[in-house]
Formats: sequence, C-alpha cells, structure tokens
Amino acid sequence: MSSIISIRNVSKTYASGHRALNNINLEIERGEIFALLGPNGAGKTTLISMICGIVNLEEGDIEVGGHDIRTAFRAARSQIGLVPQELTAEAFERVWNTVSYSRGLFGKKANPAHIEKY
Repeated sequence: MSSIISIRNVSKTYASGHRALNNINLEIERGEIFALLGPNGAGKTTLISMICGIVNLEEGDIEVGGHDIRTAFRAARSQIGLVPQELTAEAFERVWNTVSYSRGLFGKKANPAHIEKY
C-alpha cells in the first residue's frame, strides 16, 4: 500500500511561544481507517489544519496523495474532504447534506455520485 498522508518531522510553534507539535511523524496508508485522538490541547486541530493548508507548515514535510502541501497545494487539497467541527448547519442535519455543503467550502462543485461512491 502507498501512503495517502505522509507527515515527516512536523513541528509547530505559535507566535505566543506555545509549541503545539513537536517532531511528528505519521504515515496513513491508502484505505486505512485512522482516528486521531488525544486530550484538549494535544495538537490534533493544529495537525489537521496543517494537512488541509489552513495553518502554515513551518517545520517538516507533509504530503497528501503524493503531493507536497507547499509546492503542489492545489493537487494536495483536491485530495482532501474536511467537515470542520465548528461548521453547524442544523442540529440533526444529514451527513450527506453536510458533506455536500463542505465541498463548496473548498471550491468543489456539487457531485452526488462522488459522495455516494465514498
């Protein structure tokens, strides 16, 4: 199997001096089911935000689908589907509708066949 997400030597220190990530290395294989768990403040959101290009990568390397998130950011981002925790539609909104909506956040057109496939 090949890695769909490759994280090598990633660290992040915010301007406040808070070190959110310290030398993170992780390979997530294509088709693998992966859960990122940890206590509040562990750096989960920072890492996900860096993978998605929302927070700048300062140290280390991240590839998504074989694309470097710095040099091939459009290709990398085209491989990502993100449903932000803060995104609230309606309390009991169907997952299908939420995923359909979130595609637009990343400039993707509606594509029911693509959503159905996954």
